[in-house]
Amino acid sequence: MRKLILTAALPFLFATAAVADTVDMATVKCSELSSMSESDGTFLFTWLLGYVGGQAGDTTIDVAALESAGGDIGKYCAANPDAGLLSAAKEALGE
Repeated sequence: MRKLILTAALPFLFATAAVADTVDMATVKCSELSSMSESDGTFLFTWLLGYVGGQAGDTTIDVAALESAGGDIGKYCAANPDAGLLSAAKEALGE
């Protein structure tokens, strides 16, 4: 998880390949995060933090805070594997 968090921003910023599948983020559960490939998890995690920031009206990226945010979401998901990932992010980040 720590490696995912540390690399969350850069691959997303420089990604050139399109994702083949459509994912309804409202249906992704915390338990699914652990079974994702590193690249899928990184993409999803980066999107998730951007989404939560956008909902809060925050248009900045604090790369140093990514590790902390990822850890908080990971702890919440570990304790609540059936929770939706969007809900987990909002709860863990206090949004």
